[in-house]
Amino acid sequence: MPILEVKDMYKSFGNVHVLKGVSFSVEKGEVISVIGASGNGKTTLLRCLTFLETAEKGEVYVDGNKIFDASSKKKMSDKEIRQSRLRFGLVFQNFNLFPQYTALENVTLAMKLLAKDGLKDFGGDIDEVAKSYLERVGLIDKIDCYPCQLSGGQQQRVAIARALALNPDILFFDEPTSALDPLLTNEVLATLKDLAKENMTMIIVTHEMKFAKEVSSKIIYMDEGSIVECGTPTEIFENPKHPKTREFLAGFIENDANQ
Repeated sequence: MPILEVKDMYKSFGNVHVLKGVSFSVEKGEVISVIGASGNGKTTLLRCLTFLETAEKGEVYVDGNKIFDASSKKKMSDKEIRQSRLRFGLVFQNFNLFPQYTALENVTLAMKLLAKDGLKDFGGDIDEVAKSYLERVGLIDKIDCYPCQLSGGQQQRVAIARALALNPDILFFDEPTSALDPLLTNEVLATLKDLAKENMTMIIVTHEMKFAKEVSSKIIYMDEGSIVECGTPTEIFENPKHPKTREFLAGFIENDANQ
């Protein structure tokens, strides 16, 4: 049974149709890279799956349990939305850390709120649990630093630790390296590769084609709000079937062949 199944998802903003019948599934431990040009629905897909936006059509299942059905006449309560969100972790491209809090406080804030509301048990002292995740992303020596004292790559790794600490079923990454220079990009990509080796289930919207080819279990190529092609890295990068996929990847495939 897939850990995540998305069925026929549609989302519009006014007269602009951003998602047009998106369907796919994810097995536990898979790393799915979502690629495609900007403005083709990749970020909106992640925002719908994490309930930051509401799809007007479609269903979402986690471990076979339906957690969203746009056709349901019963509106989800705030508590139901919060509980469903806990199945997922989302790492934004611009880090979204609180500047007034240290690295440790940024990680523990949501944990303490969830524990206070009785929505999550973290099985120990929250500060110590948070420190273990900061250590996992190589930042145990930065726990008392504020975001302004950290590089962009370090800030993004704090954001990853924050998402991991909530113990989600699936981690979503929305272009996690787009705000970073090449050196810091490698730093964050190395962290994602380590998570992949630990069989963390991840969906990563990325423009880093080399990374996607090396790490992904499957590649999804999106164009104009639809999934045009889905396959293994070998299928997508070495033998793309759809003309739009071939056109999008033409430059990367040519450069890869010349290396």
